[in-house]
Amino acid sequence: MSWVETFGFLGGFLTTVSMIPQLWKLVKTRRARDLSLTFTLLFAIGILFWLIYGIMYELTAVIFWNAIALILGGGLVYGKLKWGER
Repeated sequence: MSWVETFGFLGGFLTTVSMIPQLWKLVKTRRARDLSLTFTLLFAIGILFWLIYGIMYELTAVIFWNAIALILGGGLVYGKLKWGER
């Protein structure tokens, strides 16, 4: 693996893992009032676009981390819709 790929994997790891505490808190408290639905939806859609981009250009780090991030982002959207106050 080249140093450029290492940077890609490290960046993807850090940005993807950063969502875990938020998702964990959401599941633990079952409260999503303070989580913005607009932000969460736009973020998940952005992740989906990055995943498609990675697939189109066969970028392993982009595909790998955005596939995981899409699952986590989907969990945030689900939690917001289920436990957010309307």
